[in-house]
Amino acid sequence: MRLDVPRGLRDIEPEEFDKMEWLRKKFMETLDLFGFKKMEPSTIELLDILEAKSGPSIVDEIYYLRDKAGRELGLRFDLTVGISRYVCSRRDLEYPFKIGAFSSVWRYDEPQRGRYRWFYQWDAEIYGRPCVRSDAEIIELSKIYFEKVGLNDVRVELNDRRVVEEYIVNVIGVKEEEIINELLRLLDKTTKKREEEIILEYTLKGFPKKVVEGVLEMAKISGNADNVLSEIEGKGLRNTGDLRKIVEELEVRGIRDFCINLGIVRGIDYYSGIVYEFYDPTISRLAIAGGGRYDRLMQVFGRSDLSATGAAGGVERMLMVLDQRGLIRIDKRRRIFVAFVTEELQNRAQTIVTELRKRGYAAEMDIYSRELKKQLAYASKYSRHAIILAPREDRENKCIIKDLETGSEERVEYNRVFEKLGTL
Repeated sequence: MRLDVPRGLRDIEPEEFDKMEWLRKKFMETLDLFGFKKMEPSTIELLDILEAKSGPSIVDEIYYLRDKAGRELGLRFDLTVGISRYVCSRRDLEYPFKIGAFSSVWRYDEPQRGRYRWFYQWDAEIYGRPCVRSDAEIIELSKIYFEKVGLNDVRVELNDRRVVEEYIVNVIGVKEEEIINELLRLLDKTTKKREEEIILEYTLKGFPKKVVEGVLEMAKISGNADNVLSEIEGKGLRNTGDLRKIVEELEVRGIRDFCINLGIVRGIDYYSGIVYEFYDPTISRLAIAGGGRYDRLMQVFGRSDLSATGAAGGVERMLMVLDQRGLIRIDKRRRIFVAFVTEELQNRAQTIVTELRKRGYAAEMDIYSRELKKQLAYASKYSRHAIILAPREDRENKCIIKDLETGSEERVEYNRVFEKLGTL
C-alpha cells in the first residue's frame, strides 16, 4: 500500500502546525480588538454559489463533485463566498456586520514549490452601507495583524477600479464593457509577465497595440497619494473622491506607509471600488494579502441593499515571509518538562505535572523512565524550562529548575516552585 497523499496536498506536520496555530491566535486577538464576530463557513458549497463569484469556468479550478442525490457541489476556494452567502441569507443581522474567519480552502491549481491545492487563509469582512470608513477599518485591521506577528513594515498599495475604468474610457478611448473587463484582467498580469509578453499576447487576441501599451503605461502610475491624484485629475478623471477619502482615513489612523498604484485592480470581476494589496518590502512584489469593495457579489446573491468590503491573506505565504525574516517566536515559557533521576521520584514528578496543568501550564514528563540525559534532550525540543527531581535535592525538600536554552540552574524549595515559575 502506498502511503502518499494526493498530488498537490500535504500533511501539516507538528512544527508547522504550531506556527499556524500561533498565527491563528494572533488573528483572533486582532478580530477581538476591532469587535469582529467569528465564524466557519461551510466547507462544501453548491456549485452555483461558487460560480456566482467567478463564473462557470471555475469548475475547472476547484474540487468539483456530485453527491448521491446528483447535486453539483464544490469545495470552497476561499472564505469570502461562504461568508457572503451566509450574510445574504440572513435578514435579521444588525449592520455594520463585522465578521472574520481563519480556515482552509481548496483550489485545483497546478502545484508549485510552496503552493498547494489545500491551504489556509485569514479573512475579515464588513457588510452594511457603502462607507469608505469600512474600507479603512479593514486596512487598519490587516496592518495591526501584521504588526502583531512582527511584520511592522508592510506597505499598502491602493487603487479604485472606478478610476481605472474611467482612465481606460476617457484617456485610452475604449468604450466597450467587455473589452474594459479584459484590460482589467491584463493589469493582473503585469507582476507575472514581461511587457513584451503581454503586448504579444493581447495583440494576438486582436487588441490594438496602442491600447495595450496605454494600459501598461497607466499601470506605471504609482507613488505618493497627492502626486498621483493630482496627475490623474489633471487628465480629467473625476472618480477620485473615494481615493481622497480613504487617504484621509488612513492618515487619521496613523497609517503612513501607503501609496496609490493604478496597476492594482484585483483581477476578480466582482470588485467594484477601492482595492488594495499588502506587500512585504523584503520580497520583491510579493503580495501577502489583498482585498477591496465587492458590492457586485451582494447583487448577484440578491442583496442589492447590502455593500461589502474585506481582505484575505494566505497563511502559508505569511509563514514563508516570517520564516525568511526569522520572526516566528513560539513562546515556550509556559511549557514545562518535569524530569526525574530515579524511578523512586517518578510519582512525585507526576504529582507536580498534574498540578502544573491545573495551573494552566503545558506540562509533561517522560513516560518511558529513560535516563536523565535522554529526558532533557527530548525536553529541549519543546520546553524552555525543566524541573529536575534528584535524590540529594529531594532529601532537602528541593528541586532544580533548569533553563534549557541558557543551561542555567537554580535549586528551589518545592513549596516555592510555582512562585518561581511565575517570574520566568
